[in-house]
Amino acid sequence: MAPVILSQGPIPKIEEARDRSNWFEAILLSAIHLERYGYFAIEEHLKSLRVKYRKKDLKNLHLASIGLFLLAIKRIDDNDYRQILKVNGIRNKFMHRRDVYKFKPTIGPKAKEEYEPLVNEAIRILAEKLDAVRGYVFRG
Repeated sequence: MAPVILSQGPIPKIEEARDRSNWFEAILLSAIHLERYGYFAIEEHLKSLRVKYRKKDLKNLHLASIGLFLLAIKRIDDNDYRQILKVNGIRNKFMHRRDVYKFKPTIGPKAKEEYEPLVNEAIRILAEKLDAVRGYVFRG
């Protein structure tokens, strides 16, 4: 018999990283899951409209484009869109830092002040707008 794995969505992992003040991980996970669950929401919307689309094109969208699509289909509002763009921008700074000396540190009270509200907003969007709180059972 195949093992059963219960997944409760991404929010507990993001909250865990936030609570440990691991802003790199919290922002990265926020961006990954906003993109992932945004993709699912757009795909679900297109299917509900019975629109023919190339799955490959949808899979090639990045977070900023996914945010724009979510805004267009009224799944998120302007504030949510701005928050998604902020998460995307910070994620890009973390992942594509070229000058280590100019890179904003991801530790300490200044980092917490800057990143915690953003991570909290990402969690809110995931929970309230993208239904990322569902539990899933996977059979291996």
